[in-house]
This record gives sequence, structure tokens and C-alpha cells, in this order.
Amino acid sequence: MSDPISPQNNQPLLLLPICVISCPHCSYEYSQTCQNLSTILSCPGCGRQFFYIDAFLNHYRRHTQIFVDPIHPIPIAPGYTLGGDIKVIPDELQVTSYGITYNRSPELFFLDNENRPVRDLLLENLYVAAVSISAESFILLSRTFNRSIPTPEQSIRWVSIGEIGDHEKPIWISILQNSADLILKSEEQAAFVMLQIALDFFLDGVVEQLGLTKSDVKAATRRWKISDRRAKIKLLEKYFGLLSRDMITNLTDLAEQRNRIVHGNVEKPGAQEVTCAEAFCIIIDAVITVNNAKYAYLRRERLTLPLTHDS
Repeated sequence: MSDPISPQNNQPLLLLPICVISCPHCSYEYSQTCQNLSTILSCPGCGRQFFYIDAFLNHYRRHTQIFVDPIHPIPIAPGYTLGGDIKVIPDELQVTSYGITYNRSPELFFLDNENRPVRDLLLENLYVAAVSISAESFILLSRTFNRSIPTPEQSIRWVSIGEIGDHEKPIWISILQNSADLILKSEEQAAFVMLQIALDFFLDGVVEQLGLTKSDVKAATRRWKISDRRAKIKLLEKYFGLLSRDMITNLTDLAEQRNRIVHGNVEKPGAQEVTCAEAFCIIIDAVITVNNAKYAYLRRERLTLPLTHDS
């Protein structure tokens, strides 16, 4: 096995932070990292306040599928995209260091001759793939198809994407990241369950921001004779105004699909069925929709964070 190859010694080197955020009020974009993703920031553009994680997600509002892309998903937290060139030595194992340490094993892919992201490469008389990926480095395997044919060293480009830094996260973000990881592993049943849990914890957080308690939710559930989740949404609508009917329909269909998968129950025949990756995007879209309504409410009522309301 050859010595570790540092990406700093392989030019050109790609080094891009994943930390662009977009103000939920005015869409002003800038780069910012925060150790606590629930930190309250003030927009340099409009001066209004928002939670860091809300602005992070808002930046990807038109590309929510990027968190579950099968080749190059990004983390739901600040991180780095790194990349470099390496000369592949035929029939050797080579260790390549990223030059930084990720929180966990990053997503790793290569760029083919048309700059498309791929998990492995077929070169001239040579197959190339990563056989081990850790938080600090990866091991590259190369094998010739015909050893009787002289095969020169060939240059390839690798790219890694992952989270860096010790971030304090809202619990719903951690669960949402777990669901994204399960989707990428094709563990759809577990992913559907995790997505529903993430949504409930997110709604709990927004309800809490309004100064409402679990007792308020339980009372609303009994009063309106509806589920806890529907009660939370109705309580939010009391402050924010009516939320998207399409969003509520999609969330209802997702809950129905989850119940069919886990329990075999069919309560709403004809409900839309989606893939797990599509379900993930529906949940993210719902989060952003609720956040947009929350910040519109802040502007309308001329309120600042943190919110404090009597229940």
C-alpha cells in the first residue's frame, strides 16, 4: 500500500464550504456558520431576525432533493466539499487523505471524463473504486482487466462532501439527517417512520416558539377531536393564518402511506404514494412552508425572536 496522499499536494484542489444561508424574510444570501444551529441571527440585508437552521434550509428551498441525492448528497448542517486529483497506480491500493477530518465518513464520488459524478470509474484497461471511506481518508482500489497490456498511471478527480464541526442541533434536524441516511441505504420502511417523527418534533418546536405547551396541544386535540399533529397545525394557523392545503394533503397522504407500510392499515383509499426520497422532499417543503408563514407573522405583527406568547 502506498503512502497517504494529501489533497494539498494534488492540484487543482476543490475546497468549498457548505455554509451559505438565505434570509427567510428577504432571501439575502451570505456565508455563515454557527456551532448552535438554533442561534438567532440578524440579516445583514434587511436587519430582521431568524434562526440559523431556518435560513440554511431556505437556501435549498428549490433544491430540497440535494439532501438525498444518490451520488452527492449534502449534510443538513454546515460542512465542506473537498476534491483533488490523484494519479492512479494500476493494481495498487492507495490511501488518500482529505486534509481535514469530517464528523463521519463523507459521501465520496469521482468525476468521469464528462465531469459527471460516479461511484466508480472504468478507464482504459482499468477499474477504479474506493474500497474504504473513513472520516479522514479513503482507500482507492485499481485493477487492470488485462495485465498483459501495459497500463500507464492515469489521473482522476475525487470529491468528498460531509459535515464538519461540533454542531448543536434541534432534535428534528438530527432525526431528519438519520432519515436521509436511511433513504440512501434504501431502508425505506425505517426512513418513512423517521420522517414522520422528524416532522412531529419540528412542529413541536414551532408550537413551543409561540409559547404554547404540550397541555395546549392535548386540550386542542380533545376539543377538536383530531390527531395531535392536526391539532398542532390548527394551533399554528391560529397565529399564522391558513397554511397550504396542498401541504396538508401531502402530509396526510404521507401519514397514510407510513401506516400502510408499518401496520398494513388502509384508512384513506386512493391516497397518493411516493418514494422515500419524494417523501423527504415533501417534509422539507412543509418545514419551509411553515417557516415562511412564521416569518410573515413576525413581520406582520412586528415581533422579534424569541417569541413569547401567553397560551
